[in-house]
Amino acid sequence: MVMDVLVVSPCSGSKRHDAIADCRLVDEENREILIEEFPSSVASAAELYTGREHGHIQSAVKQLSKIATVDWCIISAGFGVLDSEAEIPSYECTFSEIEQVRERAERMGLDIEEMTNSELVAAVSWEKNIPQDLEKILAEGYDLVFVALGTKYLIAAQEALTSMSEETAAFAFASKGSKEFIGDCYWIPATESERSHLGTTWLELRGRELLTLAENIRDCRHLKHLQVSPKEVRGLSVWDMS
Repeated sequence: MVMDVLVVSPCSGSKRHDAIADCRLVDEENREILIEEFPSSVASAAELYTGREHGHIQSAVKQLSKIATVDWCIISAGFGVLDSEAEIPSYECTFSEIEQVRERAERMGLDIEEMTNSELVAAVSWEKNIPQDLEKILAEGYDLVFVALGTKYLIAAQEALTSMSEETAAFAFASKGSKEFIGDCYWIPATESERSHLGTTWLELRGRELLTLAENIRDCRHLKHLQVSPKEVRGLSVWDMS
């Protein structure tokens, strides 16, 4: 039986084309209109982002697709939850710069005076339909879900990560400080220990762990075993089993 797998990852700051839109423009204009206006800056989400973590995740998706049916969605601070094949214009917008998030929240008419940074990110992500759209995707009933998101993007998705069925085994690569935002996912540590062992950087650690995990999964039976015994996923995400 072929298993259904979902990979959830973030956008990246580095992109294939120069940015033609900032946060204000992507919040005010329809994505389809921007695609028509700036066709030379358009690519699929999978191909537009060029960050090293994104590259690792793309390789992991290809590896997992050899033994499972894999869907890949990307959380974009500008355009919300995207299928990896969805076309978008190049843009400059992130949840990582809190002043940018604050300005967006204010433009959206939100009362930001008493809001914490986390509340600001959650509020803007709600306006961009991120938790709502991700919850709908998760409701499709995947066997396994792998979440490779940084802290701010976990906050954006947190509400949806508490909505999965009991039949779904969900895993989140996260630092200790981000663990509180992973919802019902099983925690795969992305800490200094893992970074040092893999010989990688903090910016690409989660993607590198997912790729290592994908390379260590041998067949569909191995995936099924992870669904039944999720605790065994930790070693596979770090240690080379070959």
